Amino acid sequence: MENKIIVFANQKGGVGKTTICTLFANYLAQKNKDVLVIDADLQKSIFTQREMDVQAYDDEEPPYLVQAISVDDVDTVQTVMDSASQMPGWVLFDAPGNISQDGLVSLFTNADAIVCPYMYDTRTLNSTGVFIKVMDQLKALYPEMKAQLFFIPNRIDNRVGKRAEIDMWKSTDTLLNIHGKVCPIIPNRVSLSRADTYTLSKEDAQIVKKTFDFIIKNLK
Repeated sequence: MENKIIVFANQKGGVGKTTICTLFANYLAQKNKDVLVIDADLQKSIFTQREMDVQAYDDEEPPYLVQAISVDDVDTVQTVMDSASQMPGWVLFDAPGNISQDGLVSLFTNADAIVCPYMYDTRTLNSTGVFIKVMDQLKALYPEMKAQLFFIPNRIDNRVGKRAEIDMWKSTDTLLNIHGKVCPIIPNRVSLSRADTYTLSKEDAQIVKKTFDFIIKNLK
């Protein structure tokens, strides 16, 4: 039985975490994988998007289920994680932008992978550094934690980078590779930010293909 639990998270909001979770779910569904998305973010953006999509797509069968949970109660989150580990297929969690809530410990310690999108601005990199420190602390406290870290450079436009900026990007990736695996970039495309929970166009699938195939291939 194939079972993978993937958590999408970062300490910094606005890095595209929710969008990438949605795109990854659509990408897996196109590959005929069993997918369940659990929206644990405070804003419940994916769950709300699915409610709108059900109306927009009328009687069309959704490609996967979307459920919403709160991470306020530690016992509830652990129960959800126990159930998720028994489900066939891929269970994707969209985690809150604030990683200080106690319920998130169960999400991270029971995950097979944690996907962390980031951008190369100073604020995002500082927040990503804080996120890495928290993950290192969790691994020290919970030796059974097995989650691989995947870092996704998101909304990147290589055409505007000056030589010094590009050198900084490479240095950043080198440092992040010490803690996990840096994925191929996802470029800045308006169409990706408009993703719904039903479809993934051929054009958008090609844009995210290298990144998502990298995660699938390297996930142990």
